[in-house]
Amino acid sequence: MTFPLTLELLGNVSLDNATIGNFDSGNYVIQPNGSATVNVTIPLSFADLLNDSKALQEAAANSTQLSINAMVSAHIVPLLGINITKSVNSTAGPIFGDLTANLNTTGAQLSSNHQTLQMPLALSWQNSSPLAEGTFWYRANLTDIPGKPTGDYGSASGPLNFTQGQNYQTVQLNLPVSDFGKEIPSGAYTIQITLSQSQLSEPFLQFTRSAMV
Repeated sequence: MTFPLTLELLGNVSLDNATIGNFDSGNYVIQPNGSATVNVTIPLSFADLLNDSKALQEAAANSTQLSINAMVSAHIVPLLGINITKSVNSTAGPIFGDLTANLNTTGAQLSSNHQTLQMPLALSWQNSSPLAEGTFWYRANLTDIPGKPTGDYGSASGPLNFTQGQNYQTVQLNLPVSDFGKEIPSGAYTIQITLSQSQLSEPFLQFTRSAMV
């Protein structure tokens, strides 16, 4: 006497130990001498990752481990049941890979009251992570300018949107004219960029970049 086989595939997907997806194929009943193709669609949610500041910091700046943990559950009723587990690991790239910051001095403009210099700051990075798109809150501070001690020489803040692949975004730094004199000095400028999950949340990551003018 032969019996049908009941088969189920279930498991989860994690990024740096933060779960981003769960899957369950449901039961497939395979008749004796038969076969079946098991298809699984895995919807990804990054809620756990976004709520884990340590995991989010790793995913934003570094390559992380992407893991798929699966279990095949097979039963031949009423004879036996067997579970087979399998893990597959791969490397996921960072959200802000190869982040660069460049100052566009030729695009700088005086504000209407001539008290502030608005200078474009061009940000460029490569998103090779599984997160196809999203938004963080950035704050950029100019902390070093040629011929002056380290200090606060202006800033910019706002939403920073990212998509899959190469990203570009230009923001406007508001710089006090009194710090620059009659012209923008040549040399090395230092920009500190902090990232937060939202405007009101604490920063989870900081980048320091140098730009030559």
